[in-house]
Amino acid sequence: MSDPVVRAVIVLVLMAVAILLGLAARKVQKPVHPAITVGDVGSRPGVVLFTSTDCSNCRDAIAALEAQSIDFREVTYELEPQRFESWAVLAVPLTVVVDVAGTAVGTFSGVPHQRELARALQEAGIDQR
Repeated sequence: MSDPVVRAVIVLVLMAVAILLGLAARKVQKPVHPAITVGDVGSRPGVVLFTSTDCSNCRDAIAALEAQSIDFREVTYELEPQRFESWAVLAVPLTVVVDVAGTAVGTFSGVPHQRELARALQEAGIDQR
């Protein structure tokens, strides 16, 4: 094989590997947050959003909940760090859907997907407007 053909084959192989790695990376899911118990925050059933003041994804999560007209209680780390410690909240934004019994029926790291959030709201018995 001539030098230009070898180079072309190498470039094609590298492109194929890059595409496969990109597809594999898209399938990697967000980390699942450990189970938490939400105590005396907000009404039940309800939605609690754990945030931090320097978190840009938190602003996106707030906007997503507001866009869907979902009432929620925001717990900000800088204002209520004891809640983060007692409930072992490790990352923000963390959206938690709580049923009447205070059980977390949905926990979403990052900006929650509309369909998954709707399922959790239905399971908790929360009406969407």
